[in-house]
Amino acid sequence: MKLSRSTRWRLALGDLKAQPWRTLLAVLVLTPLAASWFLLAAVSRSLAGLGTVGEERNIVVTEPDVFDVANVHLGAEHLATARSAAGADAESVTPLVLRTVELDERVLQLRAADPATWEPIHSLTVLEGTLPDGGADEMAVTAAVQLATGWEVGDRQRVFGTELTITAVLRGSGSKVASLWLPLDRAEQLFDRPGEFQFTVVRLRADADGDAVRARLRAAFPGLLVLDESAIQAEAARGVRSLGDLAAVFTSVGMLGLAVSAGNATALTLAERRRSVGLLRVMGFSPQAVRSLLVVRSMLLTAVAMVAGYVTAMAIVSARPSFVLRTYTVEVGMEWWTVGVGVVLALGSGWVGAALATRRLLRQTPAALVVM
Repeated sequence: MKLSRSTRWRLALGDLKAQPWRTLLAVLVLTPLAASWFLLAAVSRSLAGLGTVGEERNIVVTEPDVFDVANVHLGAEHLATARSAAGADAESVTPLVLRTVELDERVLQLRAADPATWEPIHSLTVLEGTLPDGGADEMAVTAAVQLATGWEVGDRQRVFGTELTITAVLRGSGSKVASLWLPLDRAEQLFDRPGEFQFTVVRLRADADGDAVRARLRAAFPGLLVLDESAIQAEAARGVRSLGDLAAVFTSVGMLGLAVSAGNATALTLAERRRSVGLLRVMGFSPQAVRSLLVVRSMLLTAVAMVAGYVTAMAIVSARPSFVLRTYTVEVGMEWWTVGVGVVLALGSGWVGAALATRRLLRQTPAALVVM
């Protein structure tokens, strides 16, 4: 007996409705796998994007131990040497303070520079409020920090033992996307380290030869790191981005688990209902017709589980749209192609899993199935 497509779907749907508790149990087993696929795919995509943005016109001079900035101590002599080496190719040579601080169980970056350099050199844009006053206990935060913490303009936070009022929300880019910002003179008071900073920032002129300037700076600072900002951002984020690759691996494993689970759900159904399969064969259903019926049944289960998994994943993302990893705030979002790929792969895996699960059973004769 050959079944039309509409008949296969109608019979499969009727079979699922006939045993609602069994169907619900199968969906509950598959839903966490589907939700984990969406979450892992979203996290993997978010982590892969870290460190790919930077200010290419900024050349940064610092000590080699960039992962422990508390041990980096630069001073006025480094600024003078950098100005001399860069010469007329430099638009400016300015200091930058960088420290890490733990607030609300999050590790954040605290940066300080002359507010006059925030927009033209560090690509910061004021979204809300006013720039902090270097003579007052004030600071600014980036929008990513605000998103992760819920802080608002006017709130006060204790930073290195001093309560600072948030006066502005900034938009940052590259490694500065999630940072607290202070005027340079206020940071010197806060750390009681006048004239000390962690980075010398050489801002190149638009028509300058960056390779030549970097070569001169490396010659002037043989024991220090000389990198353009985009490169040092990529270097600092390399370990974090590798977690995105790991998440991608687990995403693949999750999809394989979904396929295996869909196949196992079909195999369990067949193990419990071998006689029903035998009766279908006795009634004239061909092996191809039975297989297609069971495959459609499996795909329906998988589709329902994918919908439930997507809703679950979106609820989790909505409740926690960002998280802080190391000193980076990672914003998790679900893109349309992630959903599309997930649905296609899930349905495909459900089809393969069910087809493999039915092949062995259908090799037996109808009489053997009915007797068993």
